[in-house]
Amino acid sequence: MAARSGREPGRGGRKRPAGGGETRTGAALGLFAEVVLAGVLVALGSLLLVTAVPSVAAGVAHVRRQVTGHDVGVARFARDWWAAVRTLWPLGLAAVGVALLLALDWQLARTDLLPGASVVAVVVAVAAAAVVAVLARAAGAWSEPVGPARGEARPRTASETLAEGVQRTQDDLTGSVLLAAAAALCVVFVWMLPPLVLVVGGLLSLAVVGVEARRGRTAV
Repeated sequence: MAARSGREPGRGGRKRPAGGGETRTGAALGLFAEVVLAGVLVALGSLLLVTAVPSVAAGVAHVRRQVTGHDVGVARFARDWWAAVRTLWPLGLAAVGVALLLALDWQLARTDLLPGASVVAVVVAVAAAAVVAVLARAAGAWSEPVGPARGEARPRTASETLAEGVQRTQDDLTGSVLLAAAAALCVVFVWMLPPLVLVVGGLLSLAVVGVEARRGRTAV
């Protein structure tokens, strides 16, 4: 009877590489570093406020390239940011206007000057969550190539990006709720520790990439 070797062979009789754990750890650390870098770059790119949506779109593209093993870097982010600003500035401007309107409604609801102020507050909160989900979905859709070839095609226009964001929000309500929750957590992080504003852009970009990957897996 042959003696046992003391180790169980892997699937197909092949021994699992000893460096597999180290490779996964290195990939996780690399992703963490790029998420932090994306957060800083998104924060800097959002200083003009109207560039917040384009900055998140560039951040999503940055994180997606890291996850898929493509080239990343500050120079590449800068090119993506400029392309997103030129394309999505109407969406960024509209986002600022909607945010100011919702903030005004929220303040009015808190003053109890309006009848049914509690109902107004709930409606404003739901509307804000919906807007955040649509904008996050749009930011994720912008850098995806248009067309069946999925190659280096033209980026979507602002109207196409918004329409795609609305469609994805409707088609994947669970993922949209997750994105709204991620945005709410980012707000809480900044409220608890303001310097985290330099990181939350990367975290939100990572959440968008994760939800889009989930959508791809659950689509049938």
